[in-house]
Amino acid sequence: MKNRKKAYLVLADGTEFEGYSMGKEGVTIGEVVFNTCTSAYTDILSDPTYYGQIVAQTYPLAANRGVMPEGDGSEIMSSGYVVREWCDVCSDGGEVSLDSYLASRGIVGICGIDTRKLTRYLRDKGYVNGAITDSLDNKEELLERINKYTISGAVKEISVKEPIKFSGHSVKYNVVAIDYGSPRKQLNAFLLNGCNVTLVPAFTSVDEIMKYSPDGIVLCDGPADPDDEPELIENIKEIIKKDVPVFAIGLGHQMLALAAGFKIIKMNKGHRGSNQPVRIEGTKRIMVTDQNHGYSVDNSSVCGDTAEIIMTNVNDGTVEGLKYKKFKGLSVQFTPKGDEDSSTGFIIRDFFKMMDGESNE
Repeated sequence: MKNRKKAYLVLADGTEFEGYSMGKEGVTIGEVVFNTCTSAYTDILSDPTYYGQIVAQTYPLAANRGVMPEGDGSEIMSSGYVVREWCDVCSDGGEVSLDSYLASRGIVGICGIDTRKLTRYLRDKGYVNGAITDSLDNKEELLERINKYTISGAVKEISVKEPIKFSGHSVKYNVVAIDYGSPRKQLNAFLLNGCNVTLVPAFTSVDEIMKYSPDGIVLCDGPADPDDEPELIENIKEIIKKDVPVFAIGLGHQMLALAAGFKIIKMNKGHRGSNQPVRIEGTKRIMVTDQNHGYSVDNSSVCGDTAEIIMTNVNDGTVEGLKYKKFKGLSVQFTPKGDEDSSTGFIIRDFFKMMDGESNE
């Protein structure tokens, strides 16, 4: 590592972390966040919810397993990648190293920094803008660019451009999923449990959606600020008037709450990783969930006549799930799994019950 070119992670307040260049050399700017997962770095980097963000891995060693040259054509969505150490000798000789993987996709990274210190900084001060750079010659100019950086237009940029149809197993339901920029694997819970799914672009009109005669509508996850695109909120307001069951995930959960008249707050410490504990209200049952978000539904804004808070985060008490009363709606902040062994599978089944016409009480 010492033979590699020096690189620096610079945060918005001028804080510097010195390390070594990884992947493409150069400069990248984004919101700096961390992820607590211990594996599957290719899934993290290609997750659309990380669009515009520089992801720091809290686990100290990344990429003991490399990437097969033909095995991962996924587009990297994050703006940059930060690790304490990457393994330059892959477990399989035919695999491509993390360094080569990033370089081949034009992604700037940095290794060799104190990621524990960085994580503590972000825990204490919240997520901030930053840059990975191979030079500090024009630091003042770089800081100006960092502080002006915003993630905007993310949904429009990464949503599908044309409808895509997916065929499920033992089909019973016809579902339309609105793509706000979610990983395709988010559809697996529906495809494996009796749904044909039509994935449509984020800005598809309500009239176009209804032409598919959906038994249910899924508002998918995605990146950025939930009120970045007011047009999407207005579309959801029209959707909930159609008496079609709605299931919302992540960003979709937040936008459905806005459409229902609730408020969204930016979190000082977002939820990033695969170990977020969620309690089902009224029980002692706790689920471990996969999340990546920096906004949350404001608990105090939830009107009991409109919706019931059915799940909260164990760590900070934020809203994790809502069941709506004035229309057929169910939403969660995390990504639910649909398999029988999953602790979150019952949520998908509750949505199916709504499509079967059962009461939402």
